[in-house]
Amino acid sequence: MEKLLTAADAARILGVVPARVRQLANEGQLPPAATTVGGTRLFRLEDVQQLADAREAKRNQAQRTKAARGAKGETHE
Repeated sequence: MEKLLTAADAARILGVVPARVRQLANEGQLPPAATTVGGTRLFRLEDVQQLADAREAKRNQAQRTKAARGAKGETHE
């Protein structure tokens, strides 16, 4: 049986607030796996982890790019 997470659980993994998780779902970046009768969206752990990994890779790439630009601008006398 696959592990389903609430928006709050997904938010903890992603390092965001639950409202951002709902926004990501509305944008199609994190599709809900199920919706309860009460309207609570549930997310697959695998999907949340995949998004967390992609966001981390993007942050790391941005940091490497920033560092590379900074290194090019340095002067050595």
